[in-house]
Amino acid sequence: MPSYQPTKLMKNRLSIYVAFALFAFTVYVIVNLFRTSVKEHDRYAAMANDNQFTSTTVEAARGTIYDANGVTLAQSATVYNIIIAPAAITKLDSDEMDDDEKERQIKTCARIISEETGCDENKILNAFENKETRGKQWFKCASRVDKQVLTDITTRASEEKLVGNLIFSEEDTKRVYPNNDLAASVIGFTNYDGDGVYGVEAYYNDYLAGVDGKIISATDGLGNEMPYKNDKNFAAQNGNSLYLTIDSTLQYYMERELQKCVEENNVDNRACGIILNAKTGAVLAMATYPGFDLNDRNSIYAPKDRNALAKFAEEYGDGEEYEEEYAKYREQQWKNKAITEIYEPGSVFKVITGSAALEEKVVSLQSTFACNHSITVADREMNCWTAGDHGTQDFTTAMTNSCNPAFIQIGQRLGIDKFSEYVRGYGFYEATGIDLPGETAGIVYRGEDMGIVELASCSFGQSNTITPIQMITAYAAVINGGYLLKPYVVEKIVDPNGNVVKTNERMVRRQVISAETSAQMRQVLETVVNNKGGSNAYIKGYRIGGKSGTSQKLSKNIAAGEDLYYVSSYVGFAPADDPEIIMLVMVDEPQGRDKNGSHVYYGSMVAAPVVSAVLKDALPYLGYYPEYTDEELRALDVNVPNVEGQDVDAAVETIESMELQAYKVGSGGQVIKQVPSGTASIPRNGKIILYTEDNYTPETTTVPDVLGYSLSDVNYLLTSANINFKAGDGATDRAGAVAASQNYAPGSVVEVGTVVEVTFMVRDEG
Repeated sequence: MPSYQPTKLMKNRLSIYVAFALFAFTVYVIVNLFRTSVKEHDRYAAMANDNQFTSTTVEAARGTIYDANGVTLAQSATVYNIIIAPAAITKLDSDEMDDDEKERQIKTCARIISEETGCDENKILNAFENKETRGKQWFKCASRVDKQVLTDITTRASEEKLVGNLIFSEEDTKRVYPNNDLAASVIGFTNYDGDGVYGVEAYYNDYLAGVDGKIISATDGLGNEMPYKNDKNFAAQNGNSLYLTIDSTLQYYMERELQKCVEENNVDNRACGIILNAKTGAVLAMATYPGFDLNDRNSIYAPKDRNALAKFAEEYGDGEEYEEEYAKYREQQWKNKAITEIYEPGSVFKVITGSAALEEKVVSLQSTFACNHSITVADREMNCWTAGDHGTQDFTTAMTNSCNPAFIQIGQRLGIDKFSEYVRGYGFYEATGIDLPGETAGIVYRGEDMGIVELASCSFGQSNTITPIQMITAYAAVINGGYLLKPYVVEKIVDPNGNVVKTNERMVRRQVISAETSAQMRQVLETVVNNKGGSNAYIKGYRIGGKSGTSQKLSKNIAAGEDLYYVSSYVGFAPADDPEIIMLVMVDEPQGRDKNGSHVYYGSMVAAPVVSAVLKDALPYLGYYPEYTDEELRALDVNVPNVEGQDVDAAVETIESMELQAYKVGSGGQVIKQVPSGTASIPRNGKIILYTEDNYTPETTTVPDVLGYSLSDVNYLLTSANINFKAGDGATDRAGAVAASQNYAPGSVVEVGTVVEVTFMVRDEG
């Protein structure tokens, strides 16, 4: 009978198999232990740390932005996120809180937060009902509210006897801009994550942002922190602060006058201005108007744009198309027009052509040029801006007359190669490198692409397109000794300990013309302003140089079928003999009309008054005070003496000794009131009304409309109305000048003797 017991051989064979399997398993375990503990140690250590340790981010404080005088332009403020704990209510047992009270607590909580923060009440209620959030200890309802809002919420919650741990807060920061819209396009702003996306906020983001810190601590299985000897604390490194070259006072002057210009001239496509230190390249002011409010940047700022959007909504509704249109207006208002948009400079560019020709000695100040209104170049007839002709004129007169045919001839004497060499030398082939994001380079003819027709049109400022920042840096080189400078808006960067970590200083890109040629151009451009009794940029007592420009937007005018679209500009500088401050204003598509219905678009009439008004305030602020010529001194107004309370006879004697007229009203012996007051100034031979009796009735008169009238006619109209006439700066003594503005509106009822100031302008391209 066979045996079923395993044989010794079978046992040995089984032992071998088992031993081999155990050996293979052991090898497998060893290999995996080696891979886990040695080769992939870092990976598994990190996974273990993720489970055993928690990391808390400590946000770095973003640096502050200051102006040149230490005025705060942007700073980070502590704000609060409003948090609720739905579980504080939903997890309570019925014996702790009945259902009616739970419902009251939930609804009251939602109502308070909604009313104080504007958060959607239904969103808060849903947090208590949604199965994914109702058992949570943390649900954010509102972000970045001010301390007062948080206080109001907690006070109301306490009054309503809400559960103590139902509403709480966490600290956060938000960017605050104390001056709202001042220098908005230069400063820029941050996004929701706190990163800069426009202006210096973006360009210098790495300096401003700092480095966030971390706190790493051990946790138990439930996520609760435990004491741990190896806890690590990596402190946050707060951001550095910027000190701009922008001066808030100069910026205010600029923005004030740009706003006035845009409103008075019904400007379609915004205006911009730049004030530059001509010797260093530091930007003292830079503005675009209309701009935007940095604290409310998503709202459309300009009334004209808001009205256009409202009309669009009426026609197309407020759906997707409206959102696209709204986004277009919003992003347009964020753009810094001074560095991102190109334009044809018009006659301002003649300073480039003229300086190049003088430097190359193909012309001199004594060279003459003929103007017969038009000039033929190849098969093209090109006209002067004036309907007449300028005849024969020397270089300075040609610049003063802004004569197109003369500058075509100057360009021809230079030739294509030399003209292109100076266009490149003055920086028009490249961006300036200013420390702001989004700078655009112009679109300019290169020598190899230029023919004699293109040379002709480029010589007087058409055909080439450039940015305002390119134009002002090139113009500064013309008048500062010939040095093309790199413009900059940040003077220095300072760390939280007050150490300067970076500075921007004068950087010469190259010398384009000689000091001698530069001096000649300063003399020529001062003559342009002082021409024949003063241009529209003339300011009594100051030596100003400047040049206007007007260019057509040919493609838009052709499409419109009429000449509606122009760019008006002006560049002025002071003091003319040793320039420190240079200012450019560019006004895009002015649509204003004078009292006769004529389109007002010349740079001398639209942009020059802005430059004049700003410089009139800026120069004394910067320490430059008027120094009058003998002729100006003779024409100066007289400061009215304050004679109120004096004996009438003595008052009359004082007034007449100052070459003024005194008119007594009443029979009293003492001056009760005078018009104008002792703070005014009036021309010699002006009238001062003296009221001499108590309970007097002031004599009144109506201000006539003097706009469009000559100086002599204005004088007659105002003096006939018993009003003191005061001529402002500008082209007061220039032949052909007419009244362009008056400080009291026509029809205003004023006291007899009131001073009405009138500004005069000439309608030309000087």
